[in-house]
Amino acid sequence: MIGLPVAPGKMTQMRAQGLLRIIQRIRLQRAMIVLCAILVTAYGGSAFVWLWRAQEQTLKNAAATLDSIARSTEIGTNRSIFEIDAMLLGIDRAVAELFPDVPLSDRGVTALLRRLNDHSLLVRDIMILDRTGSVVNRAGSPPTRPRNYAGRPFFAAHLPFGPARLYIEPPQPDSAIEGWSFFVSRPLMRNGAAVAIIAAEVPLTTLTGLFSAVVANSGSQVALLRNDGTLVASEPPRGDWIGRRPAFAPALLAAAATRDSGFLEGAAGEEPLLSTFRRIPARPLIVVVSRRRSQVLRDWRTDCLVAAAAFAVFVAMAGSLTWLMVRALGRREAALAELRAGEERLKQKTVLLQSTLENIGEGLSVFDRQGRLTAWNTRFVDLFDLSADLTTDTTLEDLMRLMASRGDFGPVVDPVLDARRRTETFYRELPAVREWITKAGRTLQIGRNAMPDGGIVTIYSDITERKAAELTMTEARAQAETANRSKSDFLANMSHELRTPLNAIIGFSEIIASEILGPISDKKYLEYIKDVHASGLHLLAIINDVLDMSKIEAGKLDLASEPVLVQRVVADSVRMLSERARSRDVELATTLLEGDIAVCGDERAIKQIVLNLLSNAVKFSHEGGRVDIRAGLDRNGGLVLEIEDYGIGMTGDEIERALQPFGQATAVATGGYGGTGLGLPICKGLIEALGGDLAIESSAGRGTLVRIRLPAQGEPENSAPAIVPLGGIDARSDRAVA
Repeated sequence: MIGLPVAPGKMTQMRAQGLLRIIQRIRLQRAMIVLCAILVTAYGGSAFVWLWRAQEQTLKNAAATLDSIARSTEIGTNRSIFEIDAMLLGIDRAVAELFPDVPLSDRGVTALLRRLNDHSLLVRDIMILDRTGSVVNRAGSPPTRPRNYAGRPFFAAHLPFGPARLYIEPPQPDSAIEGWSFFVSRPLMRNGAAVAIIAAEVPLTTLTGLFSAVVANSGSQVALLRNDGTLVASEPPRGDWIGRRPAFAPALLAAAATRDSGFLEGAAGEEPLLSTFRRIPARPLIVVVSRRRSQVLRDWRTDCLVAAAAFAVFVAMAGSLTWLMVRALGRREAALAELRAGEERLKQKTVLLQSTLENIGEGLSVFDRQGRLTAWNTRFVDLFDLSADLTTDTTLEDLMRLMASRGDFGPVVDPVLDARRRTETFYRELPAVREWITKAGRTLQIGRNAMPDGGIVTIYSDITERKAAELTMTEARAQAETANRSKSDFLANMSHELRTPLNAIIGFSEIIASEILGPISDKKYLEYIKDVHASGLHLLAIINDVLDMSKIEAGKLDLASEPVLVQRVVADSVRMLSERARSRDVELATTLLEGDIAVCGDERAIKQIVLNLLSNAVKFSHEGGRVDIRAGLDRNGGLVLEIEDYGIGMTGDEIERALQPFGQATAVATGGYGGTGLGLPICKGLIEALGGDLAIESSAGRGTLVRIRLPAQGEPENSAPAIVPLGGIDARSDRAVA
């Protein structure tokens, strides 16, 4: 393409416009950067002010908490000292009133001291000391030798005996309790004059237990000091400072000299402490509650770290957003173009989706949670004979009202009320599948499912042809069952009709063969009549099998329910087949449990089962072979009977074929053995009629194992077999199982 010439004035104008756009973009970028800096500065300043105020508030809260703990400790300690003082005063008055003229060492005084000591949880021992400091009476057991406390502060503090006042001694180590204790003493008065000293020994645990309960899990430390700064007790315990002045005592005494309570902020060694102190009224004691500053501000420091992390994240986000917005200016046009392309692709997908819905062959409708029709296809319109001008303003109630007024739901009194009721039930009991017959006689299968947004999607399938095919198939099945019953009835009737003349043939041939009415001169005739007799017996056995099979298929078996001795059934069967087994040199080996094995069932049917299976085992065994018969009980008391031969065996397909009526294994496998193919099916039918099951394991060329299980009387039909091992050959993985 050849470019057109541009006038110099036009070129200048275009350059000016481009430069203006560049300036505008640069100004906008600077404005964004300045705005970002202002936001970061404002956020940082507000975070700093908030943290500073939070620190001040945290320290105030800590001071209030420490003061509350100090107040509680002061009250508790004062109450304990008051109770001890009251007890000492009570002793003084009791001695003055009850024992005015008896020596202080009298047993009555001892009983008084012991009674008061036993009732007090605060003191360990109560003593009375004379003017020399010697113990004249005490609540505890008397020492092995006299003890003198003249050198102890709690005694010396009252010398010379003067006005009655309470004295609290600094704590001293006590080897008797392996800890610390201190004495509380006051003069004992008689006739207005001090004659002795009453002293109560208080274990230090009395106070530390109180402190521990007050402090609980607050992380605070409690200390009780005398007015001279001596540490009396603390929690947590500080045994190395008990009876000494701790490092913070000078600053505390200086503050306590000017006021009764206050707040201190100082250091204990290298660790800053926040402390609150309170004087105990009328007592030479000061309560101090302290907590490490670092522990108080631990949560605040965590907030500082969080605030710093949040500030860093904010700075990073603000910088990133500013950078992204600057870059976004250059990509706005590209984004708009991509948006237009996306709209075009969305339009194409919408067309494709609508085309798919129109060609799925099923009707489809989608109603939202408000009942508005949001999606549908032409097949839906055709199936319900609706108007082709449906819109998204159409509601479910509109369609229900239309169909009710047309009579699609049958006669209704009020189409409006009926449509409203059907609309309410439309959203219930989901998912749901039901069938509905239209006025035109078409059968529709309607499948309705809920959508995540509360809408309902429904698929409508015309299954008229399928229902017709199912009806035809049902009728054909019924006809086949009728024909099968007719066949069974015919075979049963024919068997009865054939057995009557056949019994005559067998009976007369047996009479002739026995020469009851006279000898037969020609022996050839005698051989012929024996063949007729044998053939008649064989034919009778076949007819009996056919008759039994017919009864089984027709479900007309009449079985008794009586105790059957399995050993006798097995013995009779072995005896009846022993001649045939000897003729083929086959050994019949039985393995039965000791004692009678009884099972509830029909003896004739059980014997027929054993005879058929044992006959098959002998028939298909190799000459000189062996047949094992094993019987036992499972854990439910049911019969487990196994008959195993080591003859020609069967494959899996041959087992399935042998279990079918008139079915036999392949001609190669059964050639020369004969049979009608009814033995195993009859056994299976009889076993199932008795409530049992039949299992066959076989391998071609290696033999067959048949296992019968008959339930005990009253055993559930679906109980687990749990067969007791009966011996015999090991299970082989290459055996076919049925």
